[in-house]
Amino acid sequence: MPHADSRGAAARIYYEAHGSGPPLLLISGFGSNATVYWANIPRLSERFRVIVMDPRGSGRSDVTPGPYTMQLLADDCVAVLNACGVHAAHLLGTSMGGMIAQHVALGHPERVRGLVLACTTPGGAHHVLPPPEHLAVFVAAAEIADAVEAVRATYRLHYSDLYAAAHDAEIVARSRANERLRSTPEGRAAQLAAVQAHDTFDLLPSITAPTLVAHGERDGIVPVENGRSIAARIPGARLRTWADGRHLFFVEFADEFNEAVISFLDEADVRERAVVAGEHEHSQGGER
Repeated sequence: MPHADSRGAAARIYYEAHGSGPPLLLISGFGSNATVYWANIPRLSERFRVIVMDPRGSGRSDVTPGPYTMQLLADDCVAVLNACGVHAAHLLGTSMGGMIAQHVALGHPERVRGLVLACTTPGGAHHVLPPPEHLAVFVAAAEIADAVEAVRATYRLHYSDLYAAAHDAEIVARSRANERLRSTPEGRAAQLAAVQAHDTFDLLPSITAPTLVAHGERDGIVPVENGRSIAARIPGARLRTWADGRHLFFVEFADEFNEAVISFLDEADVRERAVVAGEHEHSQGGER
């Protein structure tokens, strides 16, 4: 899907759709792409029309010259919704994708029906940093040429030791299958500029969409304190944490995560229908 940025540079943004029902846009994290949601798409698409995209600079989307801004990445999301003929959708963003989702909700509130923010942060001065050694491992892994070696280097950041040991063959197979989708240094640098400038702390109270904040208690990349901060700032937000969850808790605990998302967004849809029905009834009554 071609989309021009604010400087007029055309970019092709990759997306795919699965299932039917209320639209749900999935936005992946830093240097990542749609394949990170392999454990979520099958179940979520039983209930929703799941639209999943590769952010600009990652996967099958174009790597346009950086630096990027969160506004640009949020506008890409709106362009994908437009291409799909969707006015308003639920948004689910993980890590950097959760940052982007915050900016969509703030800049385009009419396009967001419900919001799920997972393993993400408000950024800025209120961002709680991970231990320096964790950050060093995460950054170094991106530069490892061999995809399997790179993914194994981050096991302890992404999964519990038990999960990584039990699913090593599966994780390795997926890494090899998706090796051609690995992000480039140029794409990561462009995205990193947006991540470093991200700061929504003061604006979060203005988000009106029903919001679920989800986080792993043992997230070594985006510590759980960041999720708690977001949940405390958004009016009415709910917080759900996973005691043994690390950064990719939504993969390791996919069954529980998927059901939590479905339950929350179904409830949001019911409330929305009730509000619309009430407004219609009030309007009809006024006409009499």
